[in-house]
Amino acid sequence: MKIRECLSADHIYVGLDFPDKDAVLQFVAGEAAASGLAPEAGILLSGFREREESFTTGIGLGIALPHTTAVQCQKTTLFLLRLAHAIDFQSIDDQLVDVVLALVIPMTNPSEHLQILARTARLCKQCAFPEALRRSPDATSLWETIRCFEKEAELAWYGGEV
Repeated sequence: MKIRECLSADHIYVGLDFPDKDAVLQFVAGEAAASGLAPEAGILLSGFREREESFTTGIGLGIALPHTTAVQCQKTTLFLLRLAHAIDFQSIDDQLVDVVLALVIPMTNPSEHLQILARTARLCKQCAFPEALRRSPDATSLWETIRCFEKEAELAWYGGEV
């Protein structure tokens, strides 16, 4: 599954300011519930918190990939937040996080998120990708940045779009 297939410009937020990781998770849970992915935000928030307690989703380079499953979710849905101020996510490299890519995954296909996580992590290893996310001025250009990087990566990795 491609990142651009589970992310819409409606789920991209630029310049949000949160005091801590839990506030970020609360926001994403609320937005996901409002989108109909769960009957209430509290269920999603519990899932996000449980995942964070088992191991941090701060993958390094200022990026976090929190994720959880949801009963009502029919399709993996990605929320992208570019924060106004970096926060502590207990990242594996001890860097503060200013880019959050949060996934809500259908319970019917719980391993689907591994494809997205692997694809995202692979893109993030390209130094230009995280910086391009930080430079994009708005939701539309952020989505386009991801689309372009993902298409270029497919050419490099697989010799064409997959």
